[in-house]
Order: sequence, then structure tokens, then C-alpha cells
Amino acid sequence: MSRPLTVERLRLRRRLLFWLTLPVALFAIFWAFKFLSLAPTAQNAIDDYDDGLYVASEEASSSLLFLNVVEPYLPYFNRGDAFAADEYYGPATDDFEKALELAPQEKKCDVRLNLALTWERFGDVYVQLGYYQGAVQLYEASQAVLDDAGPECDPPPNQDELNESKDRVQEKKDQAQQQKDNQEQQPQEDDGKSEQEKQLEQLEQQQQQAAQEKADQESDDRGEESGGYYTDKPW
Repeated sequence: MSRPLTVERLRLRRRLLFWLTLPVALFAIFWAFKFLSLAPTAQNAIDDYDDGLYVASEEASSSLLFLNVVEPYLPYFNRGDAFAADEYYGPATDDFEKALELAPQEKKCDVRLNLALTWERFGDVYVQLGYYQGAVQLYEASQAVLDDAGPECDPPPNQDELNESKDRVQEKKDQAQQQKDNQEQQPQEDDGKSEQEKQLEQLEQQQQQAAQEKADQESDDRGEESGGYYTDKPW
């Protein structure tokens, strides 16, 4: 009578062992699939970027953000590149800032230089629009990123690129500041224009001023909400 009982106990143990090990096996399968899919997806993001398919590159990089324990900074870095190339500078700076937090020491300089360049390009856009105060703030953000560089950027050619960026951004900032000063000091002269033309010019100036004030206000609001590292973002 004892033998059937022993066999039954063995069966129960096997069933119990199966159910106990099933979550572990499923977990292992999940991570194996996750690791195997990382490299092809990352390469797809890079290939799409090289082909100018920036939205596809952004989407591929976004899919790698979930539970990426191998190179957690890389999806943010690649997606930041795609955003910047597509001239979405706000999201690009957010991604580069996150990548800078997560990047290993040997990769931080690459991320830092891209973040600074994105702030610089954003400033260029504001100069083109005539929002010189906002441009100055954005160039200052770029300078802050560059000035905050540590030993990760010391070896050439990183140090050379860092110094070139600093000189270029300083020159652009000085020019934007000068344009801002000139804009504020323009004399109000009677140039023979009709009253209607003067009213139209005054209206355009009021619209530009309102747009600038809105940009500055959104800068303050976004800075308070996001806790950005380097500046209150004027958009």
C-alpha cells in the first residue's frame, strides 16, 4: 500500500516544482527575447536616422526605453538626435538631458556636446524670428552645458570640439545681445509715413512684443514644471 502513496507524492512534487519554476522560466524567456531584440531595434533607429526617416527613428528609439538595463542612456540619446534633426528642439533637449544622467562616464562628453549644440540651434531659430532675448537665454543654456563639462571631455579631440563650441556660442550670444540692444534703442523718427502705415507698424510691434512676453512666460512655467538643468526654456 505504501508504493502507490510514494508515486502520488512524487507526482505532486513534480507538479509543485513545475508551478514554482514556471514564473522563473517565463521571466528568463522574456529577458532573452528582450536582449535579442535590443540590438536590431537600435540598429533600425540608426538606419532610419541615416536615411532621414526621423519619425521612424524616434519611434524605434522610444520602443527601447522600457526596461533597458544594458545601455539605458542610448535610446534617449538616439531619439534626441532624431528630434534635433527634425527640428523638434524642445523634446531633443529633454532627451539629451536624460541621456546625460544615465550615460556612463566615457559617453557623457558625446551626450553633452549634442545637448549644447541643440540649445545653440534652438537659439539660432529665435534669432531668425527676432526674439533676441530668448535667443540669449538659449545660448546661455548651451554655455552652461559646456562649462559644466568635467574630465569626460578632457582628451582630444573632445576638448578641441568643446573649446570650438564655447567660442562659437559666445560669439552668437554677443551678436544676439547686440541685436536686442539695437532693437530696444531704435529711435522713433517721423519718416513721412501716413498715419495708417504708422498704426500698422505699431500693431506689428505690439504683436512681436506679445509673442516675446508669451515666450518668456512659457519659459518660466516650463522651468518650474520640468526642473530643467540649465535654463528656463523659452517656448
